[in-house]
Amino acid sequence: MKVGDSKKDCEHLAMPQSVPRGLLRHLIPRLLKDDTMTGTQIMQELSDRTGGEWQPSPGTIYPLLYSLEEDGFIETVKIEGRSKTYRLTDDGRKLIERAIKRHKCTVGDKTRLGPRLWEQFLSPSERVRFHIHWMEYAIDAYESLAGTLKTKDRKLLLKHLEEMNVKVSSIIDTLKSGGT
Repeated sequence: MKVGDSKKDCEHLAMPQSVPRGLLRHLIPRLLKDDTMTGTQIMQELSDRTGGEWQPSPGTIYPLLYSLEEDGFIETVKIEGRSKTYRLTDDGRKLIERAIKRHKCTVGDKTRLGPRLWEQFLSPSERVRFHIHWMEYAIDAYESLAGTLKTKDRKLLLKHLEEMNVKVSSIIDTLKSGGT
């Protein structure tokens, strides 16, 4: 590897290290909430939803599927050769509801820990680019959600975007005036 090959310089910082421990145990039931899936389909869906940045291995997925099935949260509905198709059980649906109620406010904080920690080691110039990237990501996500939201969630998002708009406007004014 040559110094300055930015893609290879960051290979050891790949996505899996930033995925909170235990998160996959909650993601699999959510994937099975509306449809049945095989382990291969689950791995592909996780890869697709992260733009290929996270590709959990079979050695991670299949033991977890076995554990979730043993715990009664998912069940096998079809076996074709070595491939099993899984679905969520009623206990699995309750698991999702409990997880959402219990972690409603803390999941976001935990999933942002990796980026927040990483940010502390960046220079001010690198931090600007880091935050621009995540702002663009968030705006794209809000934009894709906007048309799908129910009235209550639409109002909630609008309220927070208006509050952020005030803060962003203040930052813009500060930057334009050259102040700090």
